[in-house]
Order: sequence, then C-alpha cells, then structure tokens
Amino acid sequence: MPDALSWDDAEDIAQMLRERFPETDPQTLSELEIARWAREIPALAGAPGEEFSTQVEAIRDAWRRL
Repeated sequence: MPDALSWDDAEDIAQMLRERFPETDPQTLSELEIARWAREIPALAGAPGEEFSTQVEAIRDAWRRL
C-alpha cells in the first residue's frame, strides 16, 4: 500500500476497507457511509473532489470485486 492515498486510489482504499470490515457487503452501504469509513484511513489525504459520487462508487465497485 502506498504511504499516501488520494480519493482516486479506489483499489487501495477498497482493500483497506475490506480488511477492516470483512463481513460487510458494500452494496448495503450508502455513499456517505463508505466516505465516512474511508476518511478514517490514516493514509487518505484530502477530501473527495467534485466527483464525489464517482469516486465513492469506484471504491464500492473495487470493494465488491475483492
């Protein structure tokens, strides 16, 4: 995993969320829940961009594929 993540690093964020919440189905979470959990990742820098929904959906899709 990289030392610093951005909101565009969907695969890495999804992997970290999967490790932290292994029994959680990302399809059952709202965009806001996924974003809240992602913000708790220490390596994640900054805030989501103007494309918040697109970024969070990319995280959800990557998480679902794991």
